Amino acid sequence: MLYVLGRDLERTEHLARLVRVHFELSLDRSVHPERRFWANLLQLAGWPAPDAVVRDHAIAMVLGDPSGPSLRQTLESARRAAQAVRPSLSIEVWEQVNALYWRLSDAGWQGEPYTYLHQVELGTQLVAGLVDDTMAHDEAWHFVKLGKHLERAGNVTHLVTRKSRELAEAGEDPIAWASVLRSCASLEAFRLRYGVATGAQTVARFLLLDRMIPRSASYCLAAALTAVEGIDRRGGTSPPHRVLGRLAASFEHADPVEVGASPQRLAAHFDEQWADLHRALRSSYFQPSQLALELAGDQLSRHPQQQQQS
Repeated sequence: MLYVLGRDLERTEHLARLVRVHFELSLDRSVHPERRFWANLLQLAGWPAPDAVVRDHAIAMVLGDPSGPSLRQTLESARRAAQAVRPSLSIEVWEQVNALYWRLSDAGWQGEPYTYLHQVELGTQLVAGLVDDTMAHDEAWHFVKLGKHLERAGNVTHLVTRKSRELAEAGEDPIAWASVLRSCASLEAFRLRYGVATGAQTVARFLLLDRMIPRSASYCLAAALTAVEGIDRRGGTSPPHRVLGRLAASFEHADPVEVGASPQRLAAHFDEQWADLHRALRSSYFQPSQLALELAGDQLSRHPQQQQQS
């Protein structure tokens, strides 16, 4: 459940930022039906997108539709996970998760989603800060961090590869690629490194491979590996450590030029290893439980005190 808490808080923040950035982008540009602008957003958010969809319908689906992977669903899942592991959390973390859930349940977004989405982003970021500053950095903390960083690595990789295909025919569209950076909260970090020359290859390399920014896939995989090492706490390496180590190394040692030109190949390798990694996580760390939330398609859960029993 600690893993699920970290994963779903990260997923909630990611969905909120995706919708906010696309909403702001739609105000700046003319959105033509043939561009499938909002349908593409639904696909990014994990929905089977229709051929065409209007703005308010798309936003309503991503934010609150109970039939799919909506923001409300992920926040509810995070709160249930927090309830299940309440003794492992600080009171500050629990109170903020609970308050965020009820505050957003009572709020409405219709017509002007910016304020609502901004509250979601700030609220989940506050929880992340409280996790780091008020919880002991023990096994429970490492599980929260593992869920967070694996979710973020998957989100960034998926976003970059989908946008690379979607924008391939548009050429070097600096506004569109700046929105990709904004969707990963990395626009300012990018400009400090590269200035305002925002292009497809540079953005892809930056978001997938740069080890200095906390939103890159490579950084997140390295952080997840550190979390696994903290969970294992003994000599040798566990199956998750071995699989995740190989995956992190494939990003660390990837050819930047090749990844910039075609990130799909690295993403395909990521997807292959992703399945192996979650099988390893299930076999090593998680056990069936009636309280379980979905973990990569299976109803599995694990409490910290069940870890590494000999």
